[in-house]
Amino acid sequence: MTFSTSSLMQNNLTPGSAGEIFLYQDSRKSGSVHRFVTTLTMHVRRPQLEQAVADLMPRFRHFAAGVRKEGESIVFSPLDAGVPVFESRDDLVSDTLPEMGSAELGGYLFRISYSQKSIFFDWHLSLSDGKGMLEFIKAVIFRYVRLCGFPVRNDGTVKEFDDPSNAIEGIDPYERLDDIPASRPVWYMDAAAFSIPPAEDGSAAEKVHVQQVRIPLARVKGQVKEYLSLPESFISPLFSHALYERFRGQIRQGEYIVSSIKENLRPHFPTASLRTFFSPVTLAYNRKVDEYPFGTVLMSQKKLLDAQLRQDALAYSAKRMMKTVERSCGEGIPFGEKLRLCGSCLDTAERSASFSICNVGKIAMPESLQQYIVEFYPVVPSGSYAGALSIVNFRGDLVVTVTGRPEDDMSVTSRFVELLNSHDIPAFISDEYWFTQIRYLPEKIADNG
Repeated sequence: MTFSTSSLMQNNLTPGSAGEIFLYQDSRKSGSVHRFVTTLTMHVRRPQLEQAVADLMPRFRHFAAGVRKEGESIVFSPLDAGVPVFESRDDLVSDTLPEMGSAELGGYLFRISYSQKSIFFDWHLSLSDGKGMLEFIKAVIFRYVRLCGFPVRNDGTVKEFDDPSNAIEGIDPYERLDDIPASRPVWYMDAAAFSIPPAEDGSAAEKVHVQQVRIPLARVKGQVKEYLSLPESFISPLFSHALYERFRGQIRQGEYIVSSIKENLRPHFPTASLRTFFSPVTLAYNRKVDEYPFGTVLMSQKKLLDAQLRQDALAYSAKRMMKTVERSCGEGIPFGEKLRLCGSCLDTAERSASFSICNVGKIAMPESLQQYIVEFYPVVPSGSYAGALSIVNFRGDLVVTVTGRPEDDMSVTSRFVELLNSHDIPAFISDEYWFTQIRYLPEKIADNG
């Protein structure tokens, strides 16, 4: 099935302020290609999956965008070709997969593949963030299950293929922050962050090492139960402590283990846009987690987070990021200079954080659909960081997916789990695997202007 290019072009084909900077960054270093994994109770049927995607693309037409070089800029270009679906046989062993925006992917900035009972959604952050992409993925899964003949009923939490397309979903959500009061808090601190040495082989960044930790929420005891709505409060200091123990011999005087938390801005500044919409907030580890009562640590971490989650503080952080985008890839800057400046943004990110945390939150979906889903979680590649954690609340478990380099062992994650358990947070490592990540290489974008 194809759909009208003219109708697609009525949408605003902009990646948005946050998405734009990723168009000029090598995904192997930036970690800008994310993945959602959905495992069903049933084996995947390719014809029904292809049909589900085809049915949904007219509804999510702002995702039907490729990229091309126009003058000195990389811009979105509307697509009307069918979306290919791949059988994911080679992800674990292949050294090369089609690149984002390539002809093999139909020009699209996302790839849908499957293996046995699992469906994999890989996408580039210029299209959307995890919260935005989740709406598309839920819609595909819902449509797929229905096409397979299984009864599912929508409770209003899933967008259906025959719903009218919403142009607002494709606009830049940061524009609405222009009139929001912003102020730099007195506690704002740019801590010098410890960062691991770069990988010797750049291609190694294409191999993603995944370790998954599960926390059964019903079994969490004691004071931590009060912090389950903001899991970064205990995830950040405990993972920081595990990293500190692993790398303490390499940490220089004045450096800290710092987490960069990608805060979803939609709850703070409501919008229907599905484009990337987050602001980084940070927590610097003071290396005293085991020297204070854990309740004191939790309280201090939550206070720091709460202070940064105030509307004026978030607006300040978001506008700060927007200014960085304007300086790096604004009008009048030569293409090669944009690549250099956006690359230097990654270097700045390395100096400001040691690892990242992305909390997708609780996935809302109809119970009639959830009964067919065994797993549903995001995978965020670590890029240049020492690690990247994604968090999702699904089917009563807090699922923490840890990524790193292929050569990483399980020592940091194992120690992290030990620390969780020692503080009445039952946890266990439930999975470990590797896969080949799809690349996005801005220097290879053809000049079709």
